[in-house]
Amino acid sequence: MFRRTFAEINLDHLAHNFFEIKKVGGEGRFICPMVKANAYGHGDVDLAKHLENVGATHLGVCLIEEGLLLRNHGMKSKILVFRGFDKQGAQKIFDAQMTPVVSTWDQLSALESVADETIKVHVKFNTGMNRLGFAPQEAEKLRTYFKNSKKLKLKAILSHFYCGEDAVSTSGLSAQQAKIMTEVFSYFKDDGVFAHLLNSGGIASLAEASVKNDPNHFLNKENWGFRPGLMLYGYSPDANLKAMNLKPVMTFKSVVNNIRQLQPGETVSYGATWKADKPATIAVVPVGYADGVHRLLSNRGVAMFAGQQVPIIGRICMDFLMLDVTNVVKDKNIQKFNEEEVILFGYDQNGNFLSADVTAKAAETITWEVLTAVGERVPRHYKGGQA
Repeated sequence: MFRRTFAEINLDHLAHNFFEIKKVGGEGRFICPMVKANAYGHGDVDLAKHLENVGATHLGVCLIEEGLLLRNHGMKSKILVFRGFDKQGAQKIFDAQMTPVVSTWDQLSALESVADETIKVHVKFNTGMNRLGFAPQEAEKLRTYFKNSKKLKLKAILSHFYCGEDAVSTSGLSAQQAKIMTEVFSYFKDDGVFAHLLNSGGIASLAEASVKNDPNHFLNKENWGFRPGLMLYGYSPDANLKAMNLKPVMTFKSVVNNIRQLQPGETVSYGATWKADKPATIAVVPVGYADGVHRLLSNRGVAMFAGQQVPIIGRICMDFLMLDVTNVVKDKNIQKFNEEEVILFGYDQNGNFLSADVTAKAAETITWEVLTAVGERVPRHYKGGQA
């Protein structure tokens, strides 16, 4: 690399998180790791390969194109495609032996029109997200449809929590959704169909001791399948859900490009939004918003430099950002910091950790976006596992 900016992906941490999720689910639980959106920015092909190596039998994507990419790289798992499709898309799903997640009657018709042998499908119901899925009132009609269909076989039904972090509570929004889903499931469970419902919030809620010790809790009443996303990559969807021992998988790092000394009154970066009020030492780092460092972190975010958190100052540029490292390098030979490692989030070489949650809060966004924002021009380097 000519520019030493990259995302280090720890495959051992990925495997650890996968087994933590399996431990919560117990034997026989349906688990579909979500590797959509380039595996939340971590690199879908390499992560899918490693997940298969450690025992994953299903993988979840949003786009047909994402599924085809995995197939083209030799993935043997059952690949669930969650986004809608037309007749042309249905043909691609069929040809690549992927599993469609169906949300409309038009999609069922498209599959019927291309199938020359049985296609197994998963059917999505809208239980409150109001984004995709059949109305719960259509359950009986759908059951009749699949009983009569000669080409389509119903394998599973599903829905999606929109406030999964409240699933610990028996009176929250997730509880309401689960109640609806239980009623829908009653139409199909005698047909050898299973149901998947729990995203990371739901899984983390199930892991909480208060839930695990209550056999009457709605999360324990059905063997709901898992679709882990964020937690697979090492972060809890809610700071209050701490029962699982998750390990962040990605470290976003760079090195110092040059060190500059500023005098009082001098400014940094576009718009002169930061001014030195005393002599200051500034580290210039070759990473910017084109790499996925949110511009909202200008003058409010932090990075880790020499094991300490330091402020990002001035406006973040397309290719660079600046750090105020005055307090870290004070009374030291600044030349030795000319190629110092800088951590945007993740672990430094001494094990110090800066959470992507901290970055997300400073940027007024969510951890999901921080991870998926890491750009294509940032190489992914894999360590551990079969890297």
